Amino acid sequence: MVSEHECQHEQLYQYEITAAMNHVVRACHEIAREHSHRGFWTPHTDPGADLHIDLIEAARRDILTKLQVVVTAAETVAYDIEQDRQRDQ
Repeated sequence: MVSEHECQHEQLYQYEITAAMNHVVRACHEIAREHSHRGFWTPHTDPGADLHIDLIEAARRDILTKLQVVVTAAETVAYDIEQDRQRDQ
C-alpha cells in the first residue's frame, strides 16, 4: 500500500518533470518561431563573412546553446528525482 507521503512525492515528481519538459517544448517553439521559415532554419549571418564559420556561430548562438541549457536543466531534474527516489527506497 502506498502512503500519503509517497503519493505526495510522486505527484511532486510528476509536476517537476512536466514543468521541465514544458520548458524544453517552449524553447523549441521559440527557436522555431524566431529562427525558421516553414520548418527550415533561416540563419542570420553577416554578408561577406566566411560562410561556414558564420553558420556555425549562428547555429550555436540561435539554437544549440539555448537547447543545451534547457535540455541540461531537464536532465538535471530527472537525475535529481531518480536520486531522491533511490534515497527513499
